[in-house]
Amino acid sequence: MPDLRDTIFFISSISDVSEILPLTAWLFVAQKKMPYTLLGILFLISSILKIYSLITAELHINNMPAFHLLALVEIALVYCFYNQLIFRRIHWLGLIAITLVNVLNTLFLQDIHSFNSLAWAFNMILLIVLGLMYFYKIYNDDDDYTPLNERPAFIITSGWLIYASGALFTYLLGTEILSGTPDGFYKNAWVFQCISNILKNVIIGYGFWLIGKKCLT
Repeated sequence: MPDLRDTIFFISSISDVSEILPLTAWLFVAQKKMPYTLLGILFLISSILKIYSLITAELHINNMPAFHLLALVEIALVYCFYNQLIFRRIHWLGLIAITLVNVLNTLFLQDIHSFNSLAWAFNMILLIVLGLMYFYKIYNDDDDYTPLNERPAFIITSGWLIYASGALFTYLLGTEILSGTPDGFYKNAWVFQCISNILKNVIIGYGFWLIGKKCLT
């Protein structure tokens, strides 16, 4: 009978592979237009990095550099996505600041061969703020009466917020904030991140499908 560690590793593997779901929906269903193309590019990169991390984990090779890269790519592209949705333009100073936070964390706090939980926690907090800013924008939009369940951006944002909430809990457990020392994925409730990531990918995949459906009607 598999122990808890094996079960969590299985869920983690499903989580990594699930990145292909929104990528497939974007490639074959969703219309390629901004700002959704930014997310399509993100899922292309994340699918490659997640599969790489899965293979290297099986081979017992340190894959932490991939997580450092993914953290920066994910928050940078999501930041640009919500800038386009909310402000219709990208605030480059904000993007530079986000990049600096992630790079400085790698250089001075959590080196490239250890898990960058501090950077991920910062990124998840920022992601939650961006999602709530978008919700506030549509709350104040009196000109659009489209039901929320028919708005791809609303569906996609819901997926991101579910992911960020579950992942933030995990990343906080991997820092000195709660656990004292980073003690590895499996002792720090990594399963919460995995489940929230799977839910995110399913929901965003549905959001991409909804984009394609709206284009056909």
